[in-house]
Amino acid sequence: MNFIEKHSKLLAVALCLCASGPVLSTVHAYETQPGWHGEDADRYYVLESNRQRATGLTEIDGDVYYFNGQGEMQFGWQNVSDKTYYFGKNGSAETGETTIQGTTYNFRQEGALNQGWSENGKNYYNDQGFLVTNQWIDHDGVKYYFDENGNLVTGWVELEGNRYYFDENGAMVTGAFEVDGQTYTTGDDGVFRTGWVDVNGIKQYYDENGNQIKNTFQDIEGQKYAFDENGNMLTNTEKDGFTIDVNGVATETPVVDEAPVPAEPETTTPAETPVQPEESAPEVSQPEQPVETPVQPEETTPEVSQPVETPVQPEVSTPEVSQPVETPVQPEVSTPEVSQPVQPEPSGSKAAGIISAALAQVGMTQDCTMLATNALAAVGINFHGWPADYAALGSWTSNPIPGDLIIYSGHIAVYAGNGQAVHGGWYGSQTVLTTVECDKALIGYIRVA
Repeated sequence: MNFIEKHSKLLAVALCLCASGPVLSTVHAYETQPGWHGEDADRYYVLESNRQRATGLTEIDGDVYYFNGQGEMQFGWQNVSDKTYYFGKNGSAETGETTIQGTTYNFRQEGALNQGWSENGKNYYNDQGFLVTNQWIDHDGVKYYFDENGNLVTGWVELEGNRYYFDENGAMVTGAFEVDGQTYTTGDDGVFRTGWVDVNGIKQYYDENGNQIKNTFQDIEGQKYAFDENGNMLTNTEKDGFTIDVNGVATETPVVDEAPVPAEPETTTPAETPVQPEESAPEVSQPEQPVETPVQPEETTPEVSQPVETPVQPEVSTPEVSQPVETPVQPEVSTPEVSQPVQPEPSGSKAAGIISAALAQVGMTQDCTMLATNALAAVGINFHGWPADYAALGSWTSNPIPGDLIIYSGHIAVYAGNGQAVHGGWYGSQTVLTTVECDKALIGYIRVA
């Protein structure tokens, strides 16, 4: 009985094992069957090729899905192999224009977001995946421009009134560069400039190749202009023998070529001689000449005394004694007469002629030195030089009268009285009557001899 009972239990276990084998086999077969398994977010996909769960990017029925290393389906933004995807609620990658949280993006057909350079390197996509058009792009410190079709521009291009040059790779060029054997230059901003350019109210000039004119003269449309070391146009000054007016036009300073002319002022420098009469007038004791006159009668008296009549001699000697008494009166009268021709009379007459000639030139087009030269010529003085050279024609005075010369630093004018002066080549190139004060430093007044 025990034997039968014991073996009956073993037989029952064996029968159970035989019955469960097909069930386990069926479950395994289901789990490895190709296709979708699970529901919603817990779905996974078994590949037919290897009966394994799909991982990574997987295209299923025309849609792209993304599974992690355990075969779990992923959702939302995912970066895969340096490309950006967005997987929707059903797990498939979005394509085309798609609005996500209020922002519209543009995905490729395979699901990747369009970003950066296109495969051919001729187009560029922004962060939302749209093609960049009519826009500058700064990439790795280099500037590029894309036209209305989104194509990268090269060569010469005009944008918003400015000309630029882009190399064969589409990079904007700055500084000097060569095109077809010709060298051109652009600024740091890439703009190719020619002709006149106004920079904060200061004029600059660029030649036909874009080179800025600096520290030299330049003939432009029949006029000569001067530029400093920074390329700024000079105005209202003098440079290298040229007078530059308020508009920047440079004209050769008149008679600059006649360098020997300054020798004439040296001969004319008798301008200093009038100073001597002023000091010597009291010393030139012209009264001594009258003193000699009484001596002459003494010499003539012997001639009168030829009759040798003793009665006559006392009568003659009496007037001789009286004459010296009157002589002191003569020097006193003659002394003021001698002092009258001293400096004031000749200088006053020249000053009157100088201011008259200067006023007659108002309205004429000329520089300041020509004004002074023409005014001096009216009183018989032929001279022309730099403004400071005219000081040699007379003496300095602190009490100016109309007709005195006013010496400035780099400028000369004629004093007209009442704080006014006649200027040439200051307000533009026209001679004007205006205030003594100007933008040049006043040195002093010269009384022409």
